[in-house]
Amino acid sequence: MPSSSPPHAGRQTLGAVAYLLSLARWLGDEVRFALRLLRWWVVWAGLLLVAVLSIAAYQQPGTYVVDVGSPQDQAYTRNFHTRLEEVGRTYRWSDVYGYVSFPGVGGSRPSTLRVTLDAQRPAPIEVHVNGVRFFAEDVIPGWQELTFRIDESQPAALASRDTVVEFRAAEYRAPGEEAQAKGLKVDRVVLEQSHGGGFIWPSLATLGFLVLSTVLAYLLAGRALLGFSTARTVRVRALAVSMVAGTGLCLLLASSHTSASVVAPHVVTALGSMLVIFLVTERAVGGRRWALGRQGARLLSVAIVLAFGLRYGGMALPQSVIIDMPYHMKWLRTLLAGDWQALYFPGGLSEVPPEWGMALLIPKSPLFYLAAAPLSLLQFDLELLVKWSTCFLDSTLVLFTYWFTWRISASTRVALTAAFLYALMPLAFRAFSYGILPTIFAQWLAAGLLALLLAASLKGWRPATLLAAVLLATLTLLSFPTVAVFVTLVVIVAPVGWRLVRPSQKSPQPFSWQPYVVLVAGWFLALVAYYGLYVTPVIASAAALLGAAPGGAATVRWPGGVAELLLWTGDYLASILPLLLAVVGVLLLLTRQRITDGQARATTLVIAWLAILPIFVAANYKIDMIGKHLFFTMLPVAVVGGVGLFALGVHGTWGKRLMGLLLSTVAWQALVFWVERLVRAST
Repeated sequence: MPSSSPPHAGRQTLGAVAYLLSLARWLGDEVRFALRLLRWWVVWAGLLLVAVLSIAAYQQPGTYVVDVGSPQDQAYTRNFHTRLEEVGRTYRWSDVYGYVSFPGVGGSRPSTLRVTLDAQRPAPIEVHVNGVRFFAEDVIPGWQELTFRIDESQPAALASRDTVVEFRAAEYRAPGEEAQAKGLKVDRVVLEQSHGGGFIWPSLATLGFLVLSTVLAYLLAGRALLGFSTARTVRVRALAVSMVAGTGLCLLLASSHTSASVVAPHVVTALGSMLVIFLVTERAVGGRRWALGRQGARLLSVAIVLAFGLRYGGMALPQSVIIDMPYHMKWLRTLLAGDWQALYFPGGLSEVPPEWGMALLIPKSPLFYLAAAPLSLLQFDLELLVKWSTCFLDSTLVLFTYWFTWRISASTRVALTAAFLYALMPLAFRAFSYGILPTIFAQWLAAGLLALLLAASLKGWRPATLLAAVLLATLTLLSFPTVAVFVTLVVIVAPVGWRLVRPSQKSPQPFSWQPYVVLVAGWFLALVAYYGLYVTPVIASAAALLGAAPGGAATVRWPGGVAELLLWTGDYLASILPLLLAVVGVLLLLTRQRITDGQARATTLVIAWLAILPIFVAANYKIDMIGKHLFFTMLPVAVVGGVGLFALGVHGTWGKRLMGLLLSTVAWQALVFWVERLVRAST
């Protein structure tokens, strides 16, 4: 007789159709909720107020300076060569055509333009403003300042709401740099708007971005508050958040039209990304598997978008200078140009930083650049895509933090506390300010590998799981040399701990040999794929270094001994508060009673992971830069720190207040450090 159930392929088709229908219903529900939020006249009155304040801010004339050659000029210059410096000034060479832009300054207000330039040789040059030629003459070598008046005599230049200064010069090839076609040297461009002179017409693009940012802030806040208050209260609180955001942007616009015009589109991108990430995350973690419930899923989603917003919100601003970003983009573009050998074989990528003062070779795998290369297929700015992707990867570590903590504590509230602690971890912002993107990527792979090993040890190993673990271990070991050593140590120690730490002597646990198989297989594949090429060159460079100066350049001299090293470490962490909370958490975990086998295994793995921290600090006493890899311990610090932080909050009202105060302090320290680093780097 024929079977009454549909064939396997038919069941798959029905399942896919059912999923698509549920996805369509979910999208429809989200759109309807957003429309309900917007169907309130007060919201539109608030948006109108933001628009009016923006137009009013434009009426304040300003003086805008682009110091070409300074770190913050990257937001305003195009077709310029690398930054250069000579006594008393910084500058850049332009291409034959070079552009300095003042976006969103507003139109119809007379201005004075001053440019400081040097052609290096007698040459004809031209200066155009908004497509109108203001200067076309031969100039003599030497720095000189040219001044132009933009007024009613040039109506096309005056009416433009963005001011673009274009430099044209005959092609020049400097001695020794014949491969680079250059135009002229530019040091400083100043645009000074006149007082009086009538109405300044605002930039419509800037105005639109400011209003759209306010709308997105309102929708994001309203969606995040859903379920925690009544519908009316949600609207009022979301509106308050959006008005604070809109007013802040208007104040920025009043202080600098150009800065606000550059910032506004990136604020839209950040808020739009946060809204999408929030919705997708809440749907993904709202199922039974995460055991969170609606409010728990919403809070975890808030932690993730908070982590992403803080990281990407600072990193993506064109005025921000991320220290290693040009270095990584150089190698990524080298790979995209087809010169993969330059990254794969021993060469410039594997040389240690110049500040080390040594000729040592370290095999820095090109895995990060290979992973980032497909981003070039998207029609967006490649550097922004790399920043966005890295920030997104790091923000997803909030999920790993939650999962590890939940495995340890079996408490949703404890796990959520740890998730927020990771989102606000001050050390993370030091990593992003340095721009150590490959190591952030390596940390994400390491977290995934250790989570997979723990999950497999709890649920049982299958052939597919073992194969996936070997592949992930290979990628993790290839991602970065330091993380390869760190993962090796943790994987060696954790199974021993699983054998020794047992909840009950009556139920001894079998020894877990699978992690060692994964580690050995991963190292074998990593050696065959990449590291094998570097064994001989690394040994040779190390031998030459030791022969030239035994222990010389690698030794760090700490005049104050261990005390000075610890002070440096505390300063490097940006805040030692999470570490102190982690110490409290470790003590609580080690003194627990009545824990399950799963909790014991998770605790052992996380503590083995955390033990890397003192090893890194001790190694840094002799080998420079090793201590700077402390960010590999951020996740276990957040896990056990969340346990310690929540333990303080269970002791009545004062405990909850102390918990809130400590978490707020961590957030404030992180924000102050992040802003200070970005401002200092971009000025």
